Amino acid sequence: MATSRRITGGRRYRRPVARHAVAVAAKGLAGALAAVVLGLAGCAEAERPTTTDEGVPPTERLGDEALPSELRAFLERAEVGQDAAFTGTWAVTNNLGGGTASVEVATDPPAVRIAAADLVIVDGPRPATCLVSAGACVGEVREQQLAPLGIFSGFFSSGPAQALRTAARRPGAGEPVATTRSVAGIDVDCLAIPVGGVTTATSCLTPEGIFGWVDTPSVHYELTRYAPGRSAQTLDPPYPVEGDGSFLLDPG
Repeated sequence: MATSRRITGGRRYRRPVARHAVAVAAKGLAGALAAVVLGLAGCAEAERPTTTDEGVPPTERLGDEALPSELRAFLERAEVGQDAAFTGTWAVTNNLGGGTASVEVATDPPAVRIAAADLVIVDGPRPATCLVSAGACVGEVREQQLAPLGIFSGFFSSGPAQALRTAARRPGAGEPVATTRSVAGIDVDCLAIPVGGVTTATSCLTPEGIFGWVDTPSVHYELTRYAPGRSAQTLDPPYPVEGDGSFLLDPG
């Protein structure tokens, strides 16, 4: 099913708390019925995972204020980066068998334009998913069209930030490990969260707060060209927005 959405990080999921109410009106069998119901409720409570008073597992209830200070500062830089205008090209390698692709991004917040081969996605005030070969667009962001590349539309912003939050909340998460590297001629600051003593993912920010180098078990991408500032090109849909998107390829 087609989806249309913007991705944001840091939201908390709250598990609803089951509530049991037993009302017995009839006399005679009231005691027996109440005993059975309460017995079943007790079994259900015994099998339920431990939660806080709000019904949220401890690893899910932690806000950013509970994260290590170094990670909080890194995430704040990434938050600022979501308002930064830039143009850039990433070399994206899908480690799960999707090959390597060149992905171009131009932003003038809140507008974002992502182009990869025949595909163009525009997010912002005038969202669209387009095929160059069809010369047409559908008026929404179809994230699944990016799936063969191993990324989605927030791959340079909200996606890695949320992955760092998730890693830091896992049981066995260690202190952040900071490093630096050079990519596309600029120095980037990197952070990794080891879990159980093993580091499997590293994410790196440009000075403007853009994720310019990311390495995970499923995907690796890094900048090959980067320029801060607004793009000279328009970030509107490049073709007429019409139809139901039947011209789009099935990403399989």
